[in-house]
Amino acid sequence: MDDEALARMLQCEDPGLQERARAMMPLARLRAAAAEAANLASRLGGDVSAAPAAEDLLAQQLLGWFKSDFFTWVDTLPCPRCGGGGTRADGSLVQPLPEDLAHGAQRVELHRCGRPGCGGSVRFPRYNNPGLTARYVSDWSDHVWTEYYSHRQRRWIHLDSCEAAYDKPLLYEAGWGKAQSYVVAAGMWGAVDVTARYTAKWREVRARRTRVPERWLSRQLGDMTAGRRARWPGPKRLVWLGRDVEERVELLRQRLGLPASQPQPSQQQALPGRQTGSLEWRQQRGETGVSASTAAAHEPSPYSLAADTPGSQLPAVFGRAGRLAGGACRAAGNNGALEAVEKLFDGRVTTKWLDFGGGGERGSSWVEYRIPLDQPAVVLTGYELVSANDCPERDPAAWRLEGVSQADFEAGRPEQWQLLDSRAGVRFPGRHIPMAFHLAAQRPAPPCRRLRLHIDATADPRVANSVQLACLNLYGQEPAAAGAAAAAGAAAGTDGASGQGQGPLERLRAAGAGGSGVDAAAAALAVRLLENVCREPQEIKFRKVRCAKIGAILSCTPVADVLMLHCRFRPLLLPAAAEPASAAAAQPQQQQGPQLPAGEDVFLVLAGDLSGQNLARAAEALAVLRPLAR
Repeated sequence: MDDEALARMLQCEDPGLQERARAMMPLARLRAAAAEAANLASRLGGDVSAAPAAEDLLAQQLLGWFKSDFFTWVDTLPCPRCGGGGTRADGSLVQPLPEDLAHGAQRVELHRCGRPGCGGSVRFPRYNNPGLTARYVSDWSDHVWTEYYSHRQRRWIHLDSCEAAYDKPLLYEAGWGKAQSYVVAAGMWGAVDVTARYTAKWREVRARRTRVPERWLSRQLGDMTAGRRARWPGPKRLVWLGRDVEERVELLRQRLGLPASQPQPSQQQALPGRQTGSLEWRQQRGETGVSASTAAAHEPSPYSLAADTPGSQLPAVFGRAGRLAGGACRAAGNNGALEAVEKLFDGRVTTKWLDFGGGGERGSSWVEYRIPLDQPAVVLTGYELVSANDCPERDPAAWRLEGVSQADFEAGRPEQWQLLDSRAGVRFPGRHIPMAFHLAAQRPAPPCRRLRLHIDATADPRVANSVQLACLNLYGQEPAAAGAAAAAGAAAGTDGASGQGQGPLERLRAAGAGGSGVDAAAAALAVRLLENVCREPQEIKFRKVRCAKIGAILSCTPVADVLMLHCRFRPLLLPAAAEPASAAAAQPQQQQGPQLPAGEDVFLVLAGDLSGQNLARAAEALAVLRPLAR
């Protein structure tokens, strides 16, 4: 490692740069989320292991924020002349501007437009300041990442913000298929060879390390470290000496092939090839890896809060459709922070959960939703699955929905799973398509504390290297409400299993009979919507409506309840073209809650339903609504 490389690594310790980086981070929100997650284990029950320290959770929060909110990966840069995205780097470099140099970019590439007749080009400075990290890690086979020191775990932990990978040191060798040789970590405290942490094949790696003698490299890094610490006070040097000793023991055990003093999660996880960048680019670099379906069995992810609370994390309308909220979730596996289990509950069809362990002919996976002890158990009435954006072979095709009842949980049997529903041979008709599944009214589910979707097969196991879903929406009630609804349904001879089949219609009739409780315009709008659905039930455009366009319905509670609770039009965040300013101003302001993601809006969507219940319910609602409409 030369002085220039060390100086670049030390840029992350510059106080001015750190202050500017902190100013861009939503640290208050991330710290609050980390503190809430640290308190989660105590809310779930004695069978749940203690949560990681707030420090470790904050590192995970920062990793997810950087990958999903701050950082943007592009395969090709847009051309400033023609607006196309087909620029390519041809190896040309241009002189850095003073602004480039001020921010640490001493190498500036020139990307030229490939469109015939354009001739445009764009400059691309390569910045090398990694931002806020404990230390900078350089892989001499062309990749960089970071590590931070966990005080609770007393070890350095791998972080790759490009891949949103946390504590997966074998990602590059086992996932990407890279042949490691030298991996060096450095920071204000010094430098150390950490190659052994990033390989399970030390003998093969050792044979490739021929650039310099091993003793010479160790001595050089040791001298760098001693130089950095020369003016440190004694107590500080003693603390770091203890960390050095622990790390040397850890690295020695890894070189000898001995079990780590603390289990390394990535040794038990299915590790994917590189995810960022175009497939062509990743193939050129040889970083696509092997099919994760051949990887070893993996440990489940820890519990995390599902960001699904209406009004604060989701638009308020999500709280009006009986959707479960406020729970914790985990999965058999995730694909980093960007495709983690939390994405199943964010209400957005453009995000997804993906697990490489669920691919292949023998693959399987599961997702759990757990109700905290400070909330009542729930009686599940139905659920919806939304297909992801691509690769239909990865869609779930067979699964079991299971639950742990409140009675079993209180009796000390938190793993006593019982079958609530099962499906096989399911096929989604397209991408971003919701499908609804209802639990049998004749056999209502018991009040449950834990719910689990166990996926047994994908649509095409021979091709699928993973399983994926955009959303898992669970619907239910508290036990008292479910019991009252079932009794009312039995007395009336109707389906009361959902807890909502009779109530909304009866309330609408009562409001209409009173003469002042139903807005005729809202009823007329609902009639038009439901008539379109009944006339052309396969036409997807009639099964979704932008909430901004039905403000009259949402403002009239009896009509809104019939639409969402009886007919099962339920909220989702879908891609949407921007509304013209004049049209947006003319619409009633119904949106309450957090700011919506760019390019998305809240819709009410009637999911596809193999049982035909939703169409029957729409016909029932029309019979009540028509007399109330103008």
